[in-house]
Amino acid sequence: MSKIFEALSEQQKSPIGNAPPPTNLPTVAQQHLPANHDDGWDDMAAELDAQFLRGTLLKFADWRWAKGKEGDKIEEGTQFLVMGSAAAWVRWWDGKPVQYVRREPGKKLPDREELGHLDASLWQPGPDGKSRDPWQSTRFVYLLDPISMEMLTYSTSSSGGRTAVINLADQITRMRELGRVGAQPVVELGAEKMPTRFGMKSRPVFKIIKWYGGGENGGGPKEIAPPSLSEEMNGDEVPF
Repeated sequence: MSKIFEALSEQQKSPIGNAPPPTNLPTVAQQHLPANHDDGWDDMAAELDAQFLRGTLLKFADWRWAKGKEGDKIEEGTQFLVMGSAAAWVRWWDGKPVQYVRREPGKKLPDREELGHLDASLWQPGPDGKSRDPWQSTRFVYLLDPISMEMLTYSTSSSGGRTAVINLADQITRMRELGRVGAQPVVELGAEKMPTRFGMKSRPVFKIIKWYGGGENGGGPKEIAPPSLSEEMNGDEVPF
């Protein structure tokens, strides 16, 4: 993301051709704000952090990724920075989420029996016409488009979707355990085959392309290399 700011800076310095410098960009002097300046955006961002759905909703179905209410297709090769995740029980009624029970840091989700609404005779029908448990174990992944700065949320309660999220979490955890503290992956959205009792279906995949980390001393995050084989083996000699 720091490269984006570098590119913007270069655009300010070097107008294209003989065109005059853009007037909508601030001068260097204008960019210096008082240290205690409060424009309200930090508080607004804190409100966003308390929400489960942030920005545009991202969907996966039948080998295809799409976003927004119109279902705009995500083009193959589009990359996103993974910003975070969450897990919760979500209660649905009349086709809408009406209650969330968040997983607390370092703890497991509550058992289903603790949530109530156990009488199946009172459950509403699901998409297949059969009674469906109103409480769904749901995972959320927050992604950032590094060009537009658009935030997207992938929400899933399917077994294939939860598997994709768990696999991504496993890779991030291993990267951080091997010394890349705070590492964040850049991913491409993909799909793979998933055998089911109804035949071969598709499930989503988060394909990690590269990693970013750092950002100390006021600098932006920088691309980092994965650990070497010797690091993964804790310094042991490679037996070949």
